[in-house]
Amino acid sequence: MFLTFAVIFFTLVVQGLTLPTLVRRLVAADSDPDTDEEFRARLVTAKAALAQIDALSAQDLLRTDTAQRMRSMYDYRTHRFAARLGKIEDAGYEDRSQAYQDSVRLILQAERDALIAMRRDGRVSNQVLNRILLDLDLEESRLEA
Repeated sequence: MFLTFAVIFFTLVVQGLTLPTLVRRLVAADSDPDTDEEFRARLVTAKAALAQIDALSAQDLLRTDTAQRMRSMYDYRTHRFAARLGKIEDAGYEDRSQAYQDSVRLILQAERDALIAMRRDGRVSNQVLNRILLDLDLEESRLEA
């Protein structure tokens, strides 16, 4: 009877209490190579985009304000992915990116709600509703995780 109690106690209590610590250590130690590979690829593509923006600007194929807006977006992406890969110190890039994405999702939802209200009132057709909803869905899907 004592032996049965001891085995059950050890199995449930001792292993149950140490399991969360073990899982945290394993998750922290496990680096997903696919994620790192994705971030490296995104970093390289952002740098390529910056180079192309510079080339187009040098040929006067981009307006100055457009080039600045695009350069700013890709500079931010470059810093964000470099921080995620540990190449530079993270100066809050992830937090700002997440806040931006959350805001965009709320804005897109407000657009959807307004569009659905317009359809309900008969001010737009189903074709227009579906076309705009598709655009909103695509824009939301482009948000980076």
